[in-house]
Amino acid sequence: MQQHDYDPPEQFGGSASAVLRCLRELVELTGQDRTDAPPVLELQFGDILTLTSLAFDAPRPFLCVSVYLPRCALIAAAAPPLASPAYPGAEWLWDASEGRYIILHSIEIAQLADEPGLLDAILAAKDRAGAWLLSVSGQRA
Repeated sequence: MQQHDYDPPEQFGGSASAVLRCLRELVELTGQDRTDAPPVLELQFGDILTLTSLAFDAPRPFLCVSVYLPRCALIAAAAPPLASPAYPGAEWLWDASEGRYIILHSIEIAQLADEPGLLDAILAAKDRAGAWLLSVSGQRA
């Protein structure tokens, strides 16, 4: 029987450099252009796009997940997603040139245990943003 070596994911332990290493590896694994610039992980989920990077210049580094929702009409009566307790540490924007909402999630490094935790945070940000759009527009997110 063939044995496979299993290396458990690196534990971040609140280290921004460990999160940065993980982002670089994920960018490389996805085949995205690798440059000397800070890594930005781009993931497409149907009509929803996420861009994830690490903000080092803040007093406390954090993971920034930008969720680009599908194109739609501006919903004038919609309550902003930030009015909900599900969106602590987030901002939302309307990009008129693209006709879409962009929701920016700021996630503390201490909340990320390892690579699966980082990926779960991206998926959770995408899911919350999509659920908000669905709740205010009746549109499929």
